Amino acid sequence: MTRTIRSLCTPLLFLFLTIWAHAQTTNALPRSTPEAEGISSEGILQFLDAAQQSKHEFHSIMVLRHGKVVAEGWWNPYRPDLKHTMYSVSKSFTATAVGFAVHENRLRVSDKVISFFPDDLPETISPYLAELNVRDLLSMSAGQEPDPTPLVGRDSNWIKAFLATPIVHKPGSKFLYNSLCTYMLSAIVQKVTGEKVIDYLRPRLFTPLGISGMDWEVDPMGINVGGWGLRVKTEDMAKFGQLFLQKGMWNGQQILPAAWVEEASTLKIIQHPDMPQAKRDSSDWEQGYCYQMWRSRHNSYRGDGAFGQFIIVMPDQDAVVVITSETADMQQEFNLVWKYLLPALQKESLPANKKAAARLKKKLASLALPIPAKTAASPLAKTIAGKTFSLSPNDRFIQNMSFQWKGDNCQLTVKNNTETHLLTFGAGKWVFGETTQLGPSLVKGAKAHFVGLPPAQVAGGYRWKDQNTLELTLRYIESPHTETFTCRFDQNNLTVEAQSSFGQKNIETFKGIAQADGYKPARLIVRGDDMGFSHSGNEALLKSSKEGIQTAIEVIVPSPWFPEAVRMLEQNPGVDVGVHLAITSEWDNVKWRPLKDCPSIQNKDGYFYPMVFPNKDYPGQSISENPWKIEDIEKEFRAQIEMAIQKIPRVSHLSAHMGCAYF
Repeated sequence: MTRTIRSLCTPLLFLFLTIWAHAQTTNALPRSTPEAEGISSEGILQFLDAAQQSKHEFHSIMVLRHGKVVAEGWWNPYRPDLKHTMYSVSKSFTATAVGFAVHENRLRVSDKVISFFPDDLPETISPYLAELNVRDLLSMSAGQEPDPTPLVGRDSNWIKAFLATPIVHKPGSKFLYNSLCTYMLSAIVQKVTGEKVIDYLRPRLFTPLGISGMDWEVDPMGINVGGWGLRVKTEDMAKFGQLFLQKGMWNGQQILPAAWVEEASTLKIIQHPDMPQAKRDSSDWEQGYCYQMWRSRHNSYRGDGAFGQFIIVMPDQDAVVVITSETADMQQEFNLVWKYLLPALQKESLPANKKAAARLKKKLASLALPIPAKTAASPLAKTIAGKTFSLSPNDRFIQNMSFQWKGDNCQLTVKNNTETHLLTFGAGKWVFGETTQLGPSLVKGAKAHFVGLPPAQVAGGYRWKDQNTLELTLRYIESPHTETFTCRFDQNNLTVEAQSSFGQKNIETFKGIAQADGYKPARLIVRGDDMGFSHSGNEALLKSSKEGIQTAIEVIVPSPWFPEAVRMLEQNPGVDVGVHLAITSEWDNVKWRPLKDCPSIQNKDGYFYPMVFPNKDYPGQSISENPWKIEDIEKEFRAQIEMAIQKIPRVSHLSAHMGCAYF
């Protein structure tokens, strides 16, 4: 019996492996050589040399001609099997989902946006909001100004917040880049299909193109954010571009309607109509906007993401160029494509150039980003190994850090208020790992950012800058970004400077002190009261926390500027926050009312009394001089605490305004 099973397993295993290998082959784009497809290997080499000498940090490149990959490379530690954050390239995929939904008669681009969300509309619907349609969202001409994305992204209901944002220009009349437009497209697709965009696209786009392993960020309500947050591999990006180049055809099947490809990739609105033509001609950001794609020079168009994520479709040349990178100057990166790659594209195939092709192959295989140089170990390493340093309060909620060495590798343990992270760094080499510690991101402030996604893939390297200074470099290799921690040791004191690769002018500084077993440094708590009573007070309290010695802010929930205080505290997550329980409003010209109906602690006008205890300047206007009820005070305190927890979930303690909790 055993022999029979074995004899069956061998051919079955062979059959399985054959099918798997065939699936992998058919899912991959076909490969060719540059000259066979009419591209000069020398031209591609010149591009790579120029990229190496530029200020841009390239992560991957893939060049397609006539549907075949002729050049591909990844700058180590980036790899072909890794996804990459695409930022706004995600928008083009969201618009494609809209295209499928239109084709299936689930919606029309002329449909009014308010028709999809009757339960999230503001009390008053303006004429412009009533007029807003799906086409306006697709073409980034919703009429809102400024872009509401930074504020709305911190809300718990993005749909409602978007619809409540004033529309100041006639929809369709003025371009303004607005990632919430794309989010609303994603929400509409989910509304009419019952599926998140990523799930809706799976059988229609991803599976036919052989794209797998993708993921997409969601908002607090579980809707794909649409305007950013999709992560796919470099070749997946190339497949998407090739699909559009082929007018929606894939392996002989019409995957996406050709009419939608044409509609989505042609000009819909000019960004700045009054711009001089000469200036427009030199910019790839002034050629017009399509449906969540940009027109580019040389009759091309593209999916485009922050820091240099590009899917460039070039119909006149029958070519697609895909780039992932991190750059602060995307136009200059684009200029390299036009200067070196465009002239390399010829109409006919070229004679074989074996020497250039061999050099190109070697160059592509050796692409790499700089590794922190291996330096002599500092004698200090033995002293600090195993020590834990407690940090002062900071925006990252890091409580302590410790260092350890295993062979040549440095291990950093970071403990914050919810998790402990172990990060490993190599000497003169990258050490690969994964972490749930969130890395740098342009959209890190959005609620639900990275929720539900797998741990981040990272590569770490370190060097000693001098005997007292350790530099740790952490690359988040599924994103464009890197983080550097510069740790300076002075006896038992530690100073850490954290710097992200795209915010080099913004350095976060943490101070720490070594702690013995069971010992935690004493902490002085300096409290700032009454956030919410005025705009100037809100500003002053935050300034005192950032630049002064204040360590905690006490928020008055029923005060008139409380909503602003909530938004400001969301932008400053490291500030310790307490609920400043209040049943008085002592200022003559600034008053507030209870959250609940509590008549025994309200004056005749419905406001809180100005005082808790009798005061000669306010005769008869204190709570203690009036028939207050403990039930009213308990009800009001409970309401304030519940409201604070709802709006500022991190509140850590309670305090009392003017002694109102102990009279």
